[in-house]
Amino acid sequence: MTKGIVLAAIVTCSQAVFAQASNSAEMAVKSDVAPQSIEAVISWLPADTETIVASRGPFGLNTDIPPKTNESAISDKELTADFEYLSLGQFLFKDRLLAKRLEKKTVNFAVEGSRHFRPPAGLGETLYEGCSVILFTDDLRDEISSFAKDAPRSALKVEEMENHQVFVFQEKLEEDTWTTFVAFPDDHMVLLATDRHYLTEVLTRINGKIGARALPHDLPEWKYVNTQARVWGVRHYDNSQSQFHPTSPQGGRKSANFPDEQAIGLTFVFDPQSGRLATVTYLSRDPAIASKPTQTPLGMANSPEAKGLDTQYQELSPGVVQAHYSLEHRQAVQFFLFVLEATLGHAIYI
Repeated sequence: MTKGIVLAAIVTCSQAVFAQASNSAEMAVKSDVAPQSIEAVISWLPADTETIVASRGPFGLNTDIPPKTNESAISDKELTADFEYLSLGQFLFKDRLLAKRLEKKTVNFAVEGSRHFRPPAGLGETLYEGCSVILFTDDLRDEISSFAKDAPRSALKVEEMENHQVFVFQEKLEEDTWTTFVAFPDDHMVLLATDRHYLTEVLTRINGKIGARALPHDLPEWKYVNTQARVWGVRHYDNSQSQFHPTSPQGGRKSANFPDEQAIGLTFVFDPQSGRLATVTYLSRDPAIASKPTQTPLGMANSPEAKGLDTQYQELSPGVVQAHYSLEHRQAVQFFLFVLEATLGHAIYI
């Protein structure tokens, strides 16, 4: 299922929400761990992270799912919010157990790392291992205390991981059982994870462990993403996982991929200061890829719904093609986000 609120009208899988930790005496909450930059959060992610999506605030949270509408126009505010929410991970878990407490709170920035994508048993979102790190400008101590008081009634369990209290939830979405781990290392910070091992690595790095960086700086994708933009993302294809990934371009035709045995990765950028445009850059070792952009994720699956995006292609160098998408109409924007999520690994089976 997609993490953007706008796409919740298209699919039926629920998402997850985030919150902070209780201030109870037994909780090991540190007051000095909040990172000062997106770059610092990336250093917390496991080295084999395949996809990173970041949203730069400040922006307020609105957990209401917008009603379906036949109106074609989409406002600047709605458009920006749809992109900002891409980094918030499993956003509506357990009937918004935390979302209702964080309504209208302000996010400073958010980063999601993910890896090891797997197809669902039936319909719904691609399974994955990952964690969203959300930093708030607000002090959430009261909201955290309220959540910590009520959460045990619906949590699978509450446990300690790397000296941090973690609330563990499970719920059935379509034919799969999803587990959501919620941790609160700081009064301004929330961690939402889908995998125990991934979260453990993040927490050990928060506690001071030094490890190899996720998506290191020498990857070619970094040349084609503006990390100062409002929202951006990078995916560097993990070839070791290609036989399992439904969205991996390697390994032939799959249920949710664009086959390319020479694919390297891709980036995307959305910055409302540059207008109502999104940019996706695709990298391949195939020097002729610019002659067939519609056979890559840039072509939006050659779907009729993509016509409203007025896609423009540009070859930046051999093997590097960039596409610009006009984000003017609601249905086209929803379709763009739907495909973008899939290209980042989070495909949705409907």
